[in-house]
Amino acid sequence: MTDRFLQEKFDNRRFLLLNISKIWKIAVGAVVGACLFAFLYYLKTDILQGEPLYRAQTLYGITFDREQVDSIHDYYNDYTWNDILDSDQIAGRAAGKLGDLSKEEIAAATTIPTMSDIRFIWVYVDMESREQADRVMAAVGESLQEFALATDGFTEIAVWDVKETGQIREVSLIGRMTVGGAVIGALVACFIICFTNAMDDSVYTEQDVEERLGVLPAGVIMKPGKQQPEFFEKELTENLKKLLGDKLVEGKTGIIGILSADSVFGFPAERETESLKEVLDKCFPEAEVVEASVRQSERTDADHSGPDVSILPIPYGKKNGKMLELVWKDLVLQERLPDAVVIMGADEKFYRRYYRK
Repeated sequence: MTDRFLQEKFDNRRFLLLNISKIWKIAVGAVVGACLFAFLYYLKTDILQGEPLYRAQTLYGITFDREQVDSIHDYYNDYTWNDILDSDQIAGRAAGKLGDLSKEEIAAATTIPTMSDIRFIWVYVDMESREQADRVMAAVGESLQEFALATDGFTEIAVWDVKETGQIREVSLIGRMTVGGAVIGALVACFIICFTNAMDDSVYTEQDVEERLGVLPAGVIMKPGKQQPEFFEKELTENLKKLLGDKLVEGKTGIIGILSADSVFGFPAERETESLKEVLDKCFPEAEVVEASVRQSERTDADHSGPDVSILPIPYGKKNGKMLELVWKDLVLQERLPDAVVIMGADEKFYRRYYRK
């Protein structure tokens, strides 16, 4: 039975009808994901970032002495200039001029971005205050000028342009992070819905009963409080008359046993059982309807006398398909297989949409 159930074809209609009411969870997942990612981005950029940094930016123009060293400009690029900035020639000299900062601190604070022209270099100094950034930039500028005078192949390195020192502000990615969080949240919600559906072994349709037990149910009883739709009520009564009538005395009288599975399936079914009794009274008004236990240990003396026919109620959507298989196995071993099975407490809207009735 289990193998057949696992190998059954995927029922698109069943899946969509059961999960269409869960679409709001995907929207909630998207909103939660968007808010979470936006908060984490805000936490990183505004709270955990630490003290703000200020950047001093100066453009230096380089004049090469090609008569002295013709190919010197081929050696200098943004990689070599960054190495020179970190060396004793620049960072070391600047530290000596300032006195309160080490060479390593100045080397960590200064950078040269990618150069588009070997005759110009931008120098960035990132410090925790405007004043400190300007002081370090002044010391580095003097060191660069001294480096040009002391190194063959240079005529001079002079200030070409200066930008106002300001706080470093990263380009805000809050929009992208929010959209990304919404997409991830929606995907997580979809995964949870699909995973929950895959783990759900409930009985919803008559095909579920056939796949699990190898028998077709006589019909369905809708949730208490709902009027039984005419189509499904007619189907149930006709099938019960066919399945049970031949085994009752003159097709009318006798004892009909409803195999109570309350303690096994773990949910109260008094109202559903009353609805089933009403249907049986319509079909067999002269028959006696009694309740019997599916468990051998719970059977009373009246149960041992045995009803003429029996019905097994199967709960709708209670996530107990494995327990249903176990109950059915016990009934097979006890040679007490019911004469009919009925799905109890079904959702009327689901059944109308599923069967288009």
